[in-house]
Amino acid sequence: MAVYKGVEIDRALFGLIRHMQGVDDYREVLGRLQAAWDTLTLLGQLTGTAAEMSGTREAFEKLTGDLLNHLGQETRRKAAADLRAKAQNGIDILVRNLFERTADIGFLSGDAEVIEFLDSGAPEEGRGEIVARFREYVAKYSVYSDIVLLDAEGRVQARLLDHQAEVSSADFHREALSTRAGYVEWFGSDPLLPPGRHLVYAYRVEAKNQRTVGTLVLVFRLSDEMDGIFGKLVNDSDWTVLACANAQGQIIASSSPLQFPLDAQLPRSVLDASGEVIRFGGRQYVAVGCKATGYQGYMGPGWFGLAFIPVEVAFDSEDARLLADVDQRVMEGLMQASSLFSDGLRAIPRKAAMIQQDLNRSVWNGSVRQAESLEYNAAFSKTLLWEISSAGRKTQEVFEQSIGNLHETVVAAVLQNVLSRAALAIDVMDRNLYERANDCRWWALTTAFQRHLSRGMKPDGRRHCADLLRSINALYTVYSGLMLFDALGKVVAVSRPEHDELVDTHLNEDWVARALMLRGTQNYAASTFEPSPTYGNRPTYVFAAPIREPEGTRALGGIAIVFDSEPQFAAMLADSLPRDDAGTVLPGSFALFLRRNGEVMCSSDLSLFAPGSSFGNEQLFATLEAGGSACRIVAVAGRWYAVGCVMSAGYREYKVTDGHVDDVVALCAVPLGEVSAASMAPARRETRATRIRRADGGQPTIELATFHVGSHWFGVPARDVVEAVDVADMTPTPTAGNGALAGYKLHRNALVPVVRLDRLMAIAAETPDPQQAIILRLGPDLCVGVLVDALGEVPEIPCSDVLPLQDMLVNRDILASGVVASLERSDGANGMLTMIDLERLAARITCERHEPARKIAS
Repeated sequence: MAVYKGVEIDRALFGLIRHMQGVDDYREVLGRLQAAWDTLTLLGQLTGTAAEMSGTREAFEKLTGDLLNHLGQETRRKAAADLRAKAQNGIDILVRNLFERTADIGFLSGDAEVIEFLDSGAPEEGRGEIVARFREYVAKYSVYSDIVLLDAEGRVQARLLDHQAEVSSADFHREALSTRAGYVEWFGSDPLLPPGRHLVYAYRVEAKNQRTVGTLVLVFRLSDEMDGIFGKLVNDSDWTVLACANAQGQIIASSSPLQFPLDAQLPRSVLDASGEVIRFGGRQYVAVGCKATGYQGYMGPGWFGLAFIPVEVAFDSEDARLLADVDQRVMEGLMQASSLFSDGLRAIPRKAAMIQQDLNRSVWNGSVRQAESLEYNAAFSKTLLWEISSAGRKTQEVFEQSIGNLHETVVAAVLQNVLSRAALAIDVMDRNLYERANDCRWWALTTAFQRHLSRGMKPDGRRHCADLLRSINALYTVYSGLMLFDALGKVVAVSRPEHDELVDTHLNEDWVARALMLRGTQNYAASTFEPSPTYGNRPTYVFAAPIREPEGTRALGGIAIVFDSEPQFAAMLADSLPRDDAGTVLPGSFALFLRRNGEVMCSSDLSLFAPGSSFGNEQLFATLEAGGSACRIVAVAGRWYAVGCVMSAGYREYKVTDGHVDDVVALCAVPLGEVSAASMAPARRETRATRIRRADGGQPTIELATFHVGSHWFGVPARDVVEAVDVADMTPTPTAGNGALAGYKLHRNALVPVVRLDRLMAIAAETPDPQQAIILRLGPDLCVGVLVDALGEVPEIPCSDVLPLQDMLVNRDILASGVVASLERSDGANGMLTMIDLERLAARITCERHEPARKIAS
């Protein structure tokens, strides 16, 4: 532990807590109140409560340290969690993208026109057509900046960009010629490429009999891609800096090159940072590093996602925005029911309540003791007690407010987590479907498909086209199948044998007609997410593009790709499930893809939501614009959940400039607690000392000690009260479960029977096990304890204010003797003060055949 401005704090917080403005503000307030308790202790000596005041001061002092430590730890944890979410999303989105590139290089290196061009010696007259084909490819797959075609000796035979290099001796070229893997992934600088470091994918081009004729190189737009990823994860008002670094700590991409320049070297320890403070470029940052999660076994180039934020702004809170729509009473109730809060955290409000209860009891007892004092001393002492009570309430209010902030910090961190995971899910979906829109347009340009369709699709043509479709499907496992159809919508070839029954059948979906009517090579048609006979009448997406005459514009037919939606969407949702700091999925969490109307497209938890069912709570996202987000706490199946949802925004051209409209919402949720246990928290009843109120003209007065049992407000003469005591150590009796006798309390070396007034009077108790009792004198030297839910005021009133109940309305079994209509309850509830007749109470206890009350030592 370390000491910060007089408060013991966790050593890990030292140096950070001064940047946590909210935590430091509470430290100052609690510090001032702590100093005030020294004065209260002195006041307590004047009122005979010195021991109670000293204990209260010490208890508040210890709880202050506990509270500030929890506030600091949760504030730091929330900041680190936010950084971790951004760093993890950044690297995972990149790896998902690069996974598609590993398939692209395998397909394009096997393109028939590329093979034919190199195999024929790369004739000059064919170079223009190859470059034009590359240009068509990049127009669709806009993630590439250049495509380079080399012959087996490394000479450049065709490329998109003008570049002076004509021969390559690059490592990736040599490796591509001999690798047994399906691709070569390489990052670095080379004379073959423009200045700077580049990420490339390469593979050899093989003619017949696996004879190598050259190498194809795809140059990825890494800087452009990273700018897009960073732009979605941080906005202009966000101080967070995102970066990507290799395994040696060298920065590859940065959202702020001024703060973290490209090629700068970071300490290796930063790659594994989990919220520590680092120093870089003369400034301190809170840092988090994350490895890639990977996708289908592909882990990417081995890079790390990094997130940094300057320490002086790292703990600025946006909780108000996240919690704007959260019911505060639900928040308070969740504290007791939620597994999100540690035992130590949940103990703080209980300890504060116990301290306040002890203080209330001390003040109440002090007020009762003044009942038989001299008039001047009683008035003076009661004034001091009122001041003590008022100061205690202020301290309790500060604790409640700070604990409320602590609750909000924890829940806000969960809401930020589910929002981040929902954003990841919808971004991955958009990027995945972007590739599908690209695929269908590119494959529609396949010369073999054009040639065979133009010839009427003979049997050998069907076999050839089916073989091509199978080779494509083998590389792109995200498809349930690919189909070739003619100008009438009849299926002429499929990629999978199990779909052979579709051959010679006609496709009647509207996307077929739309695809055949398209003009230009950049257009495509997509189905809505609906059941399709091409997917076993289950809902999915189908993307299609027309295949035209080799030298014309007439559609000869088209190619359709059937997205394997069930496993693909399920994998996306599984990868986006909210996780803890160790990367473990949070128990009970779930994720959904939804239509705007709330219909479930895919669910990670079929026991809660099956596809086709309705999520409900559509107001969460019904009005969200593209890329919009919302979070809230909602009830689902009897449990409270933190829910975050994000509306699809598209990716690059897809659903942005290509005219395709398809609103999809990604939703992630984490359970917070049972609705029944974490429902609206009840209002807290306070005990308050009141100022002395005397009757005009010297009228006789009576001092009343009041208390609450259930919703009822009772009073007895203060002179008949010994004191209020805690009954946590009460010994229960074997019959305590049903009878009025609750047990025995050892008080002043004597056993005092304690009874339940609610059972004697047949009224509803507020709590099943009240924790305090009032010791009452039933005779000159006999007493009994009465369990109460809360202590009330100790006012002095004119005797004339006590209105006796009419004799005809009462009998000896009724304990009430009168009411006081002139007093108002301090908790604002309705109801008059009812006076308890102690003689009737003693008689009733005797009738109940309880043991007689024991004498109390004076």
